[in-house]
Amino acid sequence: MRRALSLLFKFGVTIAILVAIFLEFGGGFVRVDASSLRTPGAFEAANPDFPGLVGRLKARLHGAALPPPRVPVAADAVCAAGAERAVFVHTADGDVRRFKPQRHCRDGVLTTLYARTPSGEFSPVAIADAPAESYVRAQGFQLVPADLSDVWTEIRSLTLAVFLPWFLAAMAVKLIGIFANVWRWQVLLRGQGIEMSFGYLTSTYFIGRYFGIVTPSTVGLDAWRLYETIRLTRRPIECTTVLAVERVIGLVALFAVILMFMPFAGRVMQGQSFGELVGALKLPLAATAVFGVLVLLRPSWFRALLRVVPSGRLRTFTASVIDSATAYSERRGALLGALALAIVGQLTTTLMYFCNAMAIATEHVHTTEVLFASAIMTLGTFIAPSASGEGVRELVFVWLLGTKAGAAKAFLIGNLGFWIEKIPLSIPGGIILLLRQDPSLHAITREDLERVRREAALEATGS
Repeated sequence: MRRALSLLFKFGVTIAILVAIFLEFGGGFVRVDASSLRTPGAFEAANPDFPGLVGRLKARLHGAALPPPRVPVAADAVCAAGAERAVFVHTADGDVRRFKPQRHCRDGVLTTLYARTPSGEFSPVAIADAPAESYVRAQGFQLVPADLSDVWTEIRSLTLAVFLPWFLAAMAVKLIGIFANVWRWQVLLRGQGIEMSFGYLTSTYFIGRYFGIVTPSTVGLDAWRLYETIRLTRRPIECTTVLAVERVIGLVALFAVILMFMPFAGRVMQGQSFGELVGALKLPLAATAVFGVLVLLRPSWFRALLRVVPSGRLRTFTASVIDSATAYSERRGALLGALALAIVGQLTTTLMYFCNAMAIATEHVHTTEVLFASAIMTLGTFIAPSASGEGVRELVFVWLLGTKAGAAKAFLIGNLGFWIEKIPLSIPGGIILLLRQDPSLHAITREDLERVRREAALEATGS
């Protein structure tokens, strides 16, 4: 019952994110004096030198003066500034409100205001013809500061000659990463004395991806791989050990890739609270990665620490990890080889999202910024409770790249990754399943997995 509720909760979170992702609170139209919009100081933009939350906290602790959060921007530069950061306007009521410059710009020039009709509606008018009392579209609070129409506009503006080659490149790069993950699985199985062909493991991996299309995280993939290997080898302990070690290696590889791109992420983190928060975790991430490597290579060093782990569930998990790593105490070469392949797998994921960014002609961002954001996105999909990371990947990209690439493009970079992962690189697993022509193969349940474990354990006891 608890597992079912957890599954429903994750799907609920995913649906809530997707529903709320484009909802806006507190937007609408605000009144401006059209004649004053050309005067200096009428518009302001977010100051790129203003630090985020972590930077402001450091400045307060050191007593340093902070730069202003906003700086004046000329009317002729509003559209260019709006492509990279938040833009504000001084209203006729004396307030300063963030507004949507993309609703007022054409070809990089501020051309449009809104006039209120006698019926109370708002109609776009050219600035030259705008009445003294005009209106601009205010930006309210949004998880993704863009409208669905903005995303649709970006999709319609795609050039097939640019999009298709990069989209195919994204699939090819991710496919290399999948093969690296299969090879890692094979290396770890060999470390437990289990020999299985690369071709068979590849087909099994793709079937697992097919079952994992709608399951949270990697539940479908891992459950199917366990079921298949235990069913064939009748060695449940070794097969479970392989996946436990593989998960630890995957996290260590992810932290290593994040740290690899961290020095190049300054432009992403500058004035960006979420990015700065990630940057502040540099030392904890490095310490965790080193700790993970030591647990894998020297598990006996950490067995005594189990007595001080407060939580029973955490103690059980930690003990299982240490026991699994101990099974490789004489096969450290297999662990290091698997770690290298895991890093390759993580790098191909970041490169896939770089190809996505190129496919939709993303501007104003650097390659290393996209790679860094991709690594953070992967970590987010591990942490956040959602189905297959959907919704989380889009939010992370918007939070990290939205101010530079535009929220709509940042959203599409992440969303394209979902379609690549779940359609061309997962649906073939269903075809492979059908071609096997084995009536016993079906979408397994947790009860199926437990049953095959019990059967294998009984056979081992009987022999």
